[in-house]
Amino acid sequence: MFDWLKTWLVGASTDDGFGQSLADDLRFRRRFARLARLPLQWQAPTADARAEIEAHPILGRFGDDTIAVVEWEGRRLIVRERMWFGWPDPPEFIFFALQGDAIWAGADFDSWPRAWSRPSVDPPSQG
Repeated sequence: MFDWLKTWLVGASTDDGFGQSLADDLRFRRRFARLARLPLQWQAPTADARAEIEAHPILGRFGDDTIAVVEWEGRRLIVRERMWFGWPDPPEFIFFALQGDAIWAGADFDSWPRAWSRPSVDPPSQG
């Protein structure tokens, strides 16, 4: 029983995530809630950025397409969209914030935050 509790609190299983703990999930959710209130100007990803995110060992497993990226305080913020969403499937969007190579935050969400701009449909040029 104590091994189960330790895994639940500390993490280690990658069956449904990337080894995050309950504490990580709560910290990620709090960080997402804070970022959702900021007026972020999202951009459509370049083809290179989209390919890089898709090839990432963790990010590429969540969502079907990268639709928005932005740099914020030295972190790379990413939104991916799911083709299948809504009950019983997960929410439409998955958000990640990377600090270097580490995941600083991650959260699922259905409604685009009001403070965020939607990216334009035309991605910027390569680069």
